[in-house]
Order: sequence, then C-alpha cells, then structure tokens
Amino acid sequence: MNFCEQNKKKAITFSYDDGITQDIRLIELLNKYSLKCTFNLNSELLSKKGILMREGKRIAHYKIHTEDVKDVYEGHEVAVHTLTHPNLTRCEE
Repeated sequence: MNFCEQNKKKAITFSYDDGITQDIRLIELLNKYSLKCTFNLNSELLSKKGILMREGKRIAHYKIHTEDVKDVYEGHEVAVHTLTHPNLTRCEE
C-alpha cells in the first residue's frame, strides 16, 4: 500500500549528509519508528577519520567504512553528495 492509499494528509522527509558513523545510531532510531531517510554519501571520503569543532568541543566525524555502506543503510535511500565535498566558494569556475 503506498502513501496515498493510506489516506495520509502530510509527509515529512529526512535527509542526512556525509555518511558518518553517528548514522548507525540514527538508523536504529529511524528503524524503531518505521521511518525512512535519504543519506547523501561522499564516496571519496568513506572510511576516513575527521574531527569537527562545535561550540568549542571536538566531535568525532568519522565516515562509514566503504565495506559497511550496504549493511548500515539497508532499507534507506542512498544518494551521492559530491565525490569529496569541496567548499564551492573556494573552487575555480
């Protein structure tokens, strides 16, 4: 039965970027509540480690390992989000 056949009046979409390890916990929650999501991955950045600074705190920004993508995102939509996630304001035309 599709969305329209269920007489639903509203929909919400979820979309997350970069394929980080925190997605594993997020997907557990989405699956628990039967929610679907689109994950936009940067294929060149998979398996890499990184750190973000947020409000003066260091936050792990590790990417999902390439070999785990299929299992981690099973049942959700996976899309591409550039190869390397360049800062477009710094790219040449």
